[in-house]
Formats: sequence, C-alpha cells, structure tokens
Amino acid sequence: MNSPLNQNTVDKRLDQLLEKITELKEEESIAELQHLLHQGVDPRELLACCMGGMRRIGNLFEEGRYFISALIMAGEIMRSATELLSPHLTPEPVSGGGGRVLLGTIKGDIHDLGKNLFALLLQSHGFEIIDLGVDVSAEIFFENAKQQQPDIIAISCVLTSGIDNLQQAINHLKENLPHPRPGVIVGGACLDQRVADYVGTRQWAKDAAIGLKICQQIMREAEGNQA
Repeated sequence: MNSPLNQNTVDKRLDQLLEKITELKEEESIAELQHLLHQGVDPRELLACCMGGMRRIGNLFEEGRYFISALIMAGEIMRSATELLSPHLTPEPVSGGGGRVLLGTIKGDIHDLGKNLFALLLQSHGFEIIDLGVDVSAEIFFENAKQQQPDIIAISCVLTSGIDNLQQAINHLKENLPHPRPGVIVGGACLDQRVADYVGTRQWAKDAAIGLKICQQIMREAEGNQA
C-alpha cells in the first residue's frame, strides 16, 4: 500500500473525486476511487463523497442543466462505486442500537440502484438487511413482515406510476400487522411531502443518507419506549 495521505490531502482528493463524479467522468472517477481506497482512505468517506456527487447530479437535472442520459450515466458510476466499496464497508454499531430492515422496491417498479445503495449504507452502520428485491407486492411485504419481524420496513418507489401501489402496501401493512408494528419508511426520486401524505406515511426520504438518519431515529425511539 502507498503511504497514507494526510487529512488535508484527503479532503482535496475527495473534492476532486466529487467534481469528477459530478462531471460524469466515469473512468476517472472509478480510478480515483480505487486509488484513494488503496491509500487507506475510509471507505465510508468515499461512499459519502459518491452520494454527494449523486445529489449534485440530481440537482443539476432538476435545474434543467442535465438530462436523462446524465442520470443513466450517474447510475452506472454509482453502481461501479458500490461494487468496489461494498467489500470494504464493515458494520459499525448504530447509535440507539442495531435493527433489522425489510427492504424492497414496490410492485410495478424494477429500479434497484437507490435500494441497493440504501442497503449498503444501512449495512455499513450495523443494520441487518432482508432484501426482497424489486416489483414487490403489498402481500409479499406483509407476509415477509409477519415471518421476519423486522424493526423497520423500507419501501423504494422511483416511478410515479408506483405511487398507488405504494399507498396500497402501506395501508395493507397498517391494517393487518399486529401492534407494535414496525416503522415504515419510503424513499425514492418521486417522493415529496405531498406524496408521503397521499400514501399515508410520516417517514420519507429522497436519498439514502436521509433514510439512514430516519432509520437510526426509529431505532432510538423504539429503544426509548422499551426503557
């Protein structure tokens, strides 16, 4: 391994990596990521940097400066980055205790990048993940929730066409799971407060980092109720 970088150098290199990702320079981004990983930079810092790049790209898309092709390219960069970083992300204890998360993308939606990134981030912070995959119906979420008894149910929804299925799943879980029910969090590009109100949930996140904070808060509240 090369000599470790000092923190000032790391910060500069992370800024450079962030710029490369934002500019959609896939080969340069992954090469820089590999180099920083090889020099001992914390993989969690690298993951956070990649997520920051994704947020910047999303903002540029919303501003009309990037188009769908940019989002597709960003997805490929993130997929390569998570494959590279995943083996190096060892779990750490979660403040407020660990938890088990039942995770899947809602019926009618086969997007898995955001879901997989969220799973990776949760695992790196000590959560146990039960991943149901994509195109998951309300009934499958319910049956697995009964069997697995998760602390949290996390449902991804990227397409607006999946919102009605998301509402159906949340209602089905509320009406049929016994108390105390697990916390339910929804996430995805189509989510905002209006959509969250429509589908019937208080907990929603547009990106994985916010979703992690919500899951940690759910676990802290659950621990407090047991005290």
